[in-house]
Order: sequence, then structure tokens, then C-alpha cells
Amino acid sequence: MLLTNSSSVKQGVRKRTIAKTIKIGPLSLKFITMIIFASIALFYLAQTTQSATKTYKIRELRLTKEELKEENRRLEIEAIRLKSLKEVLKGVEETGLLTE
Repeated sequence: MLLTNSSSVKQGVRKRTIAKTIKIGPLSLKFITMIIFASIALFYLAQTTQSATKTYKIRELRLTKEELKEENRRLEIEAIRLKSLKEVLKGVEETGLLTE
């Protein structure tokens, strides 16, 4: 027994078992729409997460930059202090004021 989509019965005529056109009903349309919206939502979430991650890294790098600037200032002051101390000791030795 062969099931066909045709309602006519003709002897000697071969009937198609598969329809030529694809029909999209309301259920299929809803399913396709849901898939499209889900894809858009996943894309949006991926972009948002990536943006948030980069913002966090930028904030962390800025904080590190500020810490390094502060450390650099501190080291420059220390270098100036040590240079001035050496200059004082050098001057004392040259004048002979240092007694041992």
C-alpha cells in the first residue's frame, strides 16, 4: 500500500508521495522565530560579557599604572636624597671636618 498526498484515484497515473512545496505553518514560524531570537540573545550576551571583561582589565591596568607612577615618584625622591647625602659627605671629606 502506498500513501500519497493526492485525493484523486486514477488508474495508471503515478502519484507523487512527496509534496513539491514546503509549507510553513504557524507552529514552524514560531519555532524559527524563537531560534532567531535565541541566537540574537546569545550573541548579545557574548558581546556584553566580552565588553565587561575588557573593561575590568582596563581598570586593573590603570590601577597598576597609578601604583607604578607612585613607586617611581618615591624612588626618584629616594635617589635625590641619597645623592644629596653623598654630596654632603664628599664636602665634609674635602674640607677635613670628618674626624675618625
